[in-house]
Amino acid sequence: MISLDIESLFTNVPVSETIDIILRQLYPQDNVIYQGFSKSDFHNLLKLAVEDSYFSFNNKLYRQIDGMSMGSPLGPLFANIFLSHYESEWIQNCPVKPLFYRRYVDDTLWLLPIDSDVSVLMNYMNTRHSNMRFTYESESNDCIHFIGLTITHLTENNRHKYLTSVYRKPTSTSLFMNFNSFVPLMYRLSVFKCLVSRAIQLCSTWNLFHVEIDNVRSMLLRNAYPSFLLDRIVKNAVSSFLNPNVKFGPQKERLYIGLPFLGKSTDSLRKSIKEICKQFIPNKDIIIYFKPGRRVSNFFRVKDITPFELRSRVVYEFSCVSCQANYVGQTTRHLRHRIAEHEGVSHLTGKVMKSQSHSSIRDHSLLCNGCNCSTSNFKILSTGKSDLELLIKERLLIKDRKPSLNGNVGSFELFLN
Repeated sequence: MISLDIESLFTNVPVSETIDIILRQLYPQDNVIYQGFSKSDFHNLLKLAVEDSYFSFNNKLYRQIDGMSMGSPLGPLFANIFLSHYESEWIQNCPVKPLFYRRYVDDTLWLLPIDSDVSVLMNYMNTRHSNMRFTYESESNDCIHFIGLTITHLTENNRHKYLTSVYRKPTSTSLFMNFNSFVPLMYRLSVFKCLVSRAIQLCSTWNLFHVEIDNVRSMLLRNAYPSFLLDRIVKNAVSSFLNPNVKFGPQKERLYIGLPFLGKSTDSLRKSIKEICKQFIPNKDIIIYFKPGRRVSNFFRVKDITPFELRSRVVYEFSCVSCQANYVGQTTRHLRHRIAEHEGVSHLTGKVMKSQSHSSIRDHSLLCNGCNCSTSNFKILSTGKSDLELLIKERLLIKDRKPSLNGNVGSFELFLN
């Protein structure tokens, strides 16, 4: 058994080549229409989605030249499409034929004949594509680790047998959410439930499951979890596995209710709400979740500051340096887009637009000597999470600041005395 891993797969996926692969699969002929898109339209849509990626680092903007950006929702999809297109061809022509082959994203498991030369396989795989570089790990003491699994190879009476169990890296700290943490009880118990469920799914024998549960119990006991609760959860999980409760019929519509967590009183309120809802709206499946309060990350900045021009969902103010005239507005887009509209130019090219929307700022800058409609004349007053919040804040700030270029009129009417 060997495991092959692709070095930095996402950032090495050839984007243009993968787009061509997608288009060949979806459009065997040029006149085919897929989901309302022609081949050229879909091609432009894919290029826009994956080739126009920007990120900031140390207050500088960068454009990704090739490869999928880390964190992009299309990253795993493009990686899978690219590898799925080539892997059957690579394996078919491989000088070392695998008896068994499985892949999960960039990790592959190979079961090879005993007399196989791994160096031949690696030389072959590393010459398949200029962007792909493979490393490998061989089994040690009849064991190999593969994506959270320990696979053990046994030979009994000339018959091969494989056992699976949970694998943890040597760097695992065994630290989990402490049972005394100020979080809902259901969240604390879900830690252990998840670990038990993982053991049931990955352990191939009850003996291996028993060993894994002992390991999990010892770890959670060190994190202050009560022993009786752990035993109860294991018993319920095993019972549900052996006697699954299959529900038939239409599923109830889920209704989600968010509550701030305030300790034991919140747990009591949760039970009361569920009992009331069960009585008055029995056709709904009530899911009550708890909203997090302030976290440590709220007090520290862990990411680069978003550049001023790239901030969105803001209420902004324009101030004329010549006559002190001002204007308050709001935008859901990048601020530079809105500033460019006030200037009457394209935010992409900087060229004057043929069709320009009305702008009080632009009208003023044409009449006022010394007025310059540039980024330095704008500042951000507030931000909003929703369109309604932005409109309300804009109107309140207009009422408070009385900007001369607005005429004290906003885009949202408030009934204020």
